[in-house]
Amino acid sequence: MNDLKHIRDHVIQRGFPELLAEDIQVEFKKLKDALLEYGLLTEEGFYVEVDESLMNAPKQVLIGGFAHELSHMLVDKNCKDHTISRDRFAYKISKRYKTLDERNTDLEVILRGFGKDLLVFLEYSEKEGYPHYKEDGLSIREVKILIEKNP
Repeated sequence: MNDLKHIRDHVIQRGFPELLAEDIQVEFKKLKDALLEYGLLTEEGFYVEVDESLMNAPKQVLIGGFAHELSHMLVDKNCKDHTISRDRFAYKISKRYKTLDERNTDLEVILRGFGKDLLVFLEYSEKEGYPHYKEDGLSIREVKILIEKNP
C-alpha cells in the first residue's frame, strides 16, 4: 500500500517548496468520480483525498496526481479569501473558466518538472476507465508533445 504522507512530502520537496510550511492532510477515501480531490481544510491548511482504488497503484501515478493538486493549492495559497471564493464560484459555473484553470494547472505541473509523472497519471486514469474531457486539463497527446519539447 502506498504511503500518502511520504509521497506528498516527496512531491513538495522536489517541486513545491512554497508549500513546505502548509498543513496538508492526506487520506484514502472512496471518491465518486475522481481519483484525487483537494480542498481547504481550514484557513491554515488543505486536504487531499485519494480514491481507495489507488492504494496499490504505481507510485508515479500518485506523484502525478499530487503534483496536479498541489498546483491548485499554490493558486489558493496566493489568493486572498474573497478571491478564492470568486475563483471557486467561477470554476463551478463556467465551463470555460474550469477548462482554463485545469489547463494552466497542468502547465504548472510540467514547468515544475512533473510532466512525465502527469503523463503516467493521465494514462493510468484512462486505462482505469476515467474519461478525460477538454475541461479536465491538457490531453495525453498535449502532455507528450510538451514533454518532448522540454525534456
